[in-house]
Amino acid sequence: MPLSRTMALSLVLGQLAVPMSSAQQVTDLVGDPQRGKAVFRSVASCLRCHGWPADGRTGVDMRAPTGSNLRESTLDKAQIAEVVACGRPGTAMPYHDRAAYRDGRCNGLVMSDFDSANEPQRGKSLSAQDIANVAVYLQDHVIGRGKPTFEECVDFFEEPAAKACSYMK
Repeated sequence: MPLSRTMALSLVLGQLAVPMSSAQQVTDLVGDPQRGKAVFRSVASCLRCHGWPADGRTGVDMRAPTGSNLRESTLDKAQIAEVVACGRPGTAMPYHDRAAYRDGRCNGLVMSDFDSANEPQRGKSLSAQDIANVAVYLQDHVIGRGKPTFEECVDFFEEPAAKACSYMK
C-alpha cells in the first residue's frame, strides 16, 4: 500500500534521530569543505533552492522551489549526509544517492512504497565522498551562522571584488 505524504514525512523525520547505515558510511569519510562548496555551488545545484548562503532566500533561483534555511539547522554531519543522500520525500528536496529507494538504504523504503504524487525527487547523483564533502562544508561554513555577511559572500564566490556581493556593502 503506497504511503501518504504525511506518513512518508513522518517516517523520514523519525529516522533522522537514527542515522542510516549508508549515512554512517558517508560520515566515516573525511570530508573536504572546499570540494563540498564546489559541489554545493555547481555540481548538485544546491544554491538554486537554498541560495548561495544557504538561507533559503538570498540569491535563490526564482523558478526553483524555496529551500530550507540551513543556517538555522541543528543537523549533525550524519543527518546532513542522510538528507543529501535520501532527500526529503514529499518535499522538493531531491535525493542524490544513485541507489536511494532501490535497496532500502533510505529509511528502509523503496520507490514502490510511495504513491506517485509523493515519490522522492531525484537530483544529480553524487558519490559518497561528495555527499560527505557537502556535509562538512555545511557544518563548517553554514550551520549556526547568522545573517550572511559580505565576507562570506566574497569567500563563496572566491573573488575579492565579487559583483554578486556588491549589494551587501
